[in-house]
Amino acid sequence: MSPDPHPLHHEVLAFAEDAAQLLERAGATAPAAPEGTPAIHGGGGVASPPQNTAEGAAAAAIRDEVAVAREGAATVVVVGEKKRGKSSLVNALVEHRDLLPVEVDVATGVHILVRHAEKPHAIAYVDGGQSARPIELDDLTEYAAVDPDSQAPYRGDVHHVEVGIPAQLLSTGLRLIDTPGVGGLVSGHARITMATLHHADALVFVVNGSSELTASELAFLEQATTRIAEVVFVLTQTDKYRSWPSVLERNRELLARHAPRYATAPWYPVSSRAHQDALTALARGDEERAARHMAADGFVPLRSALTSRVALRAAELRLANIVHVGRAGLAPLAAAEERRLRALAQDPTLVDDIQRQRDALRGLQDSDARWRGLLRKATRELERRLRTGFRRNVNDLRQLADARIASLPGAELATALPRDLEAGIEAVWMDLDHATRDGVARLTALMERECGLGEEESFEGLARPDRLTALPPLVRSTHDGDGVLGTVERVVPALSTGALTVAVTAMATSGVLLPLAAGFGMVTLLSRRRRDRDELVRARGDGSRYAQRVISELETEVPPQITQAVDEVGERLAERLGDRITAQRRLLEDELANLQRHARASKEQRDAERERAQRRSAALNGLLRRADDLTHRLGTDPGAVGEPSTSGDRT
Repeated sequence: MSPDPHPLHHEVLAFAEDAAQLLERAGATAPAAPEGTPAIHGGGGVASPPQNTAEGAAAAAIRDEVAVAREGAATVVVVGEKKRGKSSLVNALVEHRDLLPVEVDVATGVHILVRHAEKPHAIAYVDGGQSARPIELDDLTEYAAVDPDSQAPYRGDVHHVEVGIPAQLLSTGLRLIDTPGVGGLVSGHARITMATLHHADALVFVVNGSSELTASELAFLEQATTRIAEVVFVLTQTDKYRSWPSVLERNRELLARHAPRYATAPWYPVSSRAHQDALTALARGDEERAARHMAADGFVPLRSALTSRVALRAAELRLANIVHVGRAGLAPLAAAEERRLRALAQDPTLVDDIQRQRDALRGLQDSDARWRGLLRKATRELERRLRTGFRRNVNDLRQLADARIASLPGAELATALPRDLEAGIEAVWMDLDHATRDGVARLTALMERECGLGEEESFEGLARPDRLTALPPLVRSTHDGDGVLGTVERVVPALSTGALTVAVTAMATSGVLLPLAAGFGMVTLLSRRRRDRDELVRARGDGSRYAQRVISELETEVPPQITQAVDEVGERLAERLGDRITAQRRLLEDELANLQRHARASKEQRDAERERAQRRSAALNGLLRRADDLTHRLGTDPGAVGEPSTSGDRT
């Protein structure tokens, strides 16, 4: 990333460092707390390793968020139908002309992630994405593209490819994902693309200036509206299609009708060819010509928008997370110091406050506590939602299979359909995993509100059933009608072979063999067409049976995994909340004991301890004020968004 990706970057990191150091100092002199116990002490204990205390854990959480902010990048998914110029667009954005394959007859078959790196490199992820294999950048076509004739991947074991290059745009905090062109927006790969939008920061939707948005493009965008808000439209090949301004206006009208959420999204007309001409002119030292091409290619406002609309906002969110985690770690310690000061001042109401909190916790420990019933109800509701979403995704997968079976040539079905179904199943799994994580987060937030205790439930993801990790091959049915004799018998089923021979001999002697030969050739042609139709019907039948087998496997294996995952989350959350309630109650008992100790202490002892507590409280409250100020400032737009250009010719 760039050294200063956001105006508040350094200020937030300074706050994080101050907060982490204070928490570590507090943890170093505090007794080790039970797991899940919030801190309420303020020093004076026996030194213990900071990571074993609640304060030490809070400091570690802050440093983890800082690491995410420093290493993280906003994810931009580049989507479009085949031959819309996606790969050329990515190459131009990162200013690496020959990075991704852009041949007319070559389409990418896997997702390609392009991120910033000091040294160029590429990694192919194989075996379902579990194994990484370093490759040469020059070998990207072999690992990422499909054969133009068979439409089968050159390498069938590649899940996705990651490319690292030094690039100015990427260094601002962006990474680009070029999606597969093969199969367009109605393939299994398109379903994976749709599933990735849950985890993306923005969608770049690529069309060209030849014609308005197609039905499949509009259908994709309609679905995308529920998954991602930030969309940037790019209209490519403006040098080739001079009528692009009218196409752009028509596209706006179609979006207003079919995907109104994106009706006001910005459009950026670009010409990758003009950009290449600019780079060529620069290489030749012709800066004036290069400047003319760059002014016309449209990429400057597009890069500016990606930086301001996407990279800067994503950086803002990461910084806000740092402040949130820091404040969450400081607030319990500040509250504890406030209670300590009240105790040292012998506040008569403090005992009542602590006892009231203790009694409330005792009620939460009851077996019939309200939160337990809410948790059971919420887990069952989560399971119902997950099952409903899964069934809808399976229905979509079935529709995908039907559409591919109806549209693919018979010769391609045996290879293309399994690939589409495998990709479709991966998309179903990604959607289910995202929905489960989101549901667990909502469940945890519900319990936090109900119990008044902070809790964070970690969810490692659904375990994918072994039977769904590798699909079986499509079995093609056989028939006995091959060969010349079979053809003859289909052409003239009423004649025996001997009768046909006699007839041909007789016609030869009468001089009519040549016209008959022509007629027989026509019949043979018709027979071939009939045979092709028969083979297509047979291939489609094989495909339908295969799709049903795979989908039945999916419907059998996944629902039990949903039930098991939800049950485990509910049980684990109930156990951790119970432990946290017990620990919190024990700490309140300790506070009551401390009150008695303060009552027995001399005035000099109380004054000395009060002075130390006031210093700690002032430091904590100062950090909390900084956190509140940063939160407020991060909630505003840190920079103006560049306006896209929608006029002017691209040459």
